[in-house]
Amino acid sequence: MLLAYGREVRRLREEAGFTQTALARHVASSKTAVSDVERGKAAASAQLRSDLDEILGAGRLTHLWKELTGSGKEVWKHEIAELIAGANAVYEYEVLVFPAYLQTEGYARTLIRYGVPWLPEDEIASRAEERAKRSQELVESGQPMVWLVLDETILMRRYGSTDVMREQLSHVLDLAERERITVQLVPASSPKHPGVSGAFKLVTTDHFPDVMFAENVHEGQMVTSTVDVAHYRMLFAALQGVASSPEEAQARLRDELQKLES
Repeated sequence: MLLAYGREVRRLREEAGFTQTALARHVASSKTAVSDVERGKAAASAQLRSDLDEILGAGRLTHLWKELTGSGKEVWKHEIAELIAGANAVYEYEVLVFPAYLQTEGYARTLIRYGVPWLPEDEIASRAEERAKRSQELVESGQPMVWLVLDETILMRRYGSTDVMREQLSHVLDLAERERITVQLVPASSPKHPGVSGAFKLVTTDHFPDVMFAENVHEGQMVTSTVDVAHYRMLFAALQGVASSPEEAQARLRDELQKLES
């Protein structure tokens, strides 16, 4: 995203006949800042984007920025997975299934087979294998930090077979016990459930402002508006407020495992 924006800034600057130094003077910035933006090394501040658009873009740079990073931009699941892999922290709320990056291959295969039944078997196998690979990469990596709030009903759903669910719950419990991830559960009986608007994730990185993703079966929608992201941070805090403690969540996972093993 930053590279695409930077390329357009450079193209418009050269078209207008400005050097980086001259452009920097016009936008009350530095040559280094302009260079970093053009090379995709840094995100331009809101003020700098506005100034660049006024001098060079005539609205084009503002439109491009919204297309690339603005609220409502559609992003595909592989893009989300790549961003998560390079993130510092992920704060996620899920209501139906465990997140893709925590799924075992058997669990993923079941979800894909019955969620998109028109896919051929080899495509189902390929997608499930890819999810399991990403899950293993997360296990082996120290980042991102993952703080997960789940609707309790996820534990009660019996996707696939008993063996599939036993493996999936064991995988999540192991990660939680080793403090690789933190899990909380919103009780199904909670009378004040703040998660009725659906699943979402907040992603924090070193290279870009915090973003929020809301997903559906086809793709995700990225939200970068500071106000909207702040609202979802508030919503995540509300979910944590009604959720069980991480220790209680681990005990609940153990209970479900015992039911599957009896």
